[in-house]
Amino acid sequence: MPAPTKASSYSLDDFTSFLSFLTENGIEFSVIGGCAVGAYAHLRGVQVLSGDLDVYTSPQDLYLVVEKVRRAGVSIRKTPRPRNIPVAVFEWDGKEINVLSASAGMPPADTVLRLAREFHFQKCPGLRVLVADPYDLLANKLAVNRPRDRAHVEVLCAFIEEEIVEAFSGEEEPRKRIGPAKRYLRVTRRKMLSPALADRLIPHARLASDFRFLAGAVPSDEHARLLLERAPESASEEVQSILSRRRFRTPR
Repeated sequence: MPAPTKASSYSLDDFTSFLSFLTENGIEFSVIGGCAVGAYAHLRGVQVLSGDLDVYTSPQDLYLVVEKVRRAGVSIRKTPRPRNIPVAVFEWDGKEINVLSASAGMPPADTVLRLAREFHFQKCPGLRVLVADPYDLLANKLAVNRPRDRAHVEVLCAFIEEEIVEAFSGEEEPRKRIGPAKRYLRVTRRKMLSPALADRLIPHARLASDFRFLAGAVPSDEHARLLLERAPESASEEVQSILSRRRFRTPR
């Protein structure tokens, strides 16, 4: 028989006791999994709950967590072992905790920690916790690809697309304007923007680099036409060349 599905009833705020424990013991970590998705969803007024907490750390700190938790009198249900998934599983205050040092699609811990974003808690004002970058979370969810992860993918894509539009419309440096969109395409392994995202970005294009990027990523003849109509004279020939190589039908 399949294992019973865990109730999705917790947010990141429900794990402040354990997160404080890690912080007080000098463990460097980042939150991943459903609670991390929920943290980003909350910023957009959406509720995403999880049945457990997933924490990501280095292999060295994973074993340190096991040691510290045992000293605190907690029984470990699963310990990390060679040639198996590097994870420790236990309960803290009656809630399941998973501490991992590797997961499909997730970069090494030092990279995740460097790119992670800091979250604060109303219930515990002095606590600051790193939550994995949404692009890393999305790569992980796409790689794992369980049925329950698909809803998380939708939430993360919606969050990231808002950041893409914000960067494209508000940043001044070319790299900062188009960097989020490029990373999004890499993570999702897409060559083209979705029609809805292209619709939102084209009106904000103003730099030559904006038009070059969009020329290589718009999804339809209609988007290509709109882009060429907006392209400044200094960039129109290059934009037309890129669109022609992609075999879009555009007026000359």
